[in-house]
Amino acid sequence: MPDLSAISTIALKDARIALRDRFLLAATLALVAAALISLITGTVAMRTDVATYMAAKQQLLALGKSLGSIAAPEFYPLKLMRGTIEQIEIMGAVIALIAGYRAAVEERGRQTLALILTRPLSNWQFLAAKLLGGAGLIGAALACVFALCAVVLALGSGIGIWANDLLRLAITWGASTLYLSAIFAVGFGLSLWLKSPASGLLYAFALWLLVVLVAPQIGDTMDPDNQVAGGVFAQLSIPKAEQTKIKQGFATYETIRNGIEVSSVTKHYERFTFAVLGIKDIYTGKALGPIWADKKGDAWFLILFTLGLGGLVLLRPIRADRLTKET
Repeated sequence: MPDLSAISTIALKDARIALRDRFLLAATLALVAAALISLITGTVAMRTDVATYMAAKQQLLALGKSLGSIAAPEFYPLKLMRGTIEQIEIMGAVIALIAGYRAAVEERGRQTLALILTRPLSNWQFLAAKLLGGAGLIGAALACVFALCAVVLALGSGIGIWANDLLRLAITWGASTLYLSAIFAVGFGLSLWLKSPASGLLYAFALWLLVVLVAPQIGDTMDPDNQVAGGVFAQLSIPKAEQTKIKQGFATYETIRNGIEVSSVTKHYERFTFAVLGIKDIYTGKALGPIWADKKGDAWFLILFTLGLGGLVLLRPIRADRLTKET
């Protein structure tokens, strides 16, 4: 039977050390500030729109006119979370990478890793404790971020949020925790496996650039609709029937473009969260059931990607010849 108490002890110890890390604390606070600034800017604009509509409504009622003379707008506060998701994609990923690196070098720097492994604790238990400690810390930090976002949306949007909105935020929190935990595992694993932890961090950053920035950007740039406001077809006023014929002629191109784009776990995370929060217009106001039916592939990719990386870290043995102290 695995020693769960040892796993939890190491995980909690790692979490306490990370909380005392001034760099990680400052970086996390910067992420929170960036997310809230983006959100507050959006809520101010929405509150103004709500106030304008309510004033027009009251004016019509005062004149004894029907409210049908003005279109009742629909306000979706969760659409304002776009900036927060984008900050998590980039800033959050960088913080997770560095946290993974520090979790690896924390034991190596003090030359305590070899000593720990002489105890009745298997390699996989030690590694599991490290991964769980990182994932737990990421989950707790993101819970604070999303809780603050919920408060800002409830108080600042002018229309409040409801139980369904809180559920969508909770689902997004879970997806965000999975995403950053995968990035943490990359930073931790490479910094632990390589002779030099600094080299591991450099390789981790190279992978981060490729997966988080390069692949999605190539896919977006190759999409003509992203280069023209409203889309190419809309701007050229091409009928739907003609659009279908044109798309058939570019099927191979679109397959390659989309393949590059979805090779990035970041894109799957973005597509899933944008749908759940209604940020992407075609999912705005949709129930969670149809959204899940359409986006479960992105969700499963995110889940399996994270579990797969965690499994790789757990299965690879720790080599004693790579435990030398960094000079």
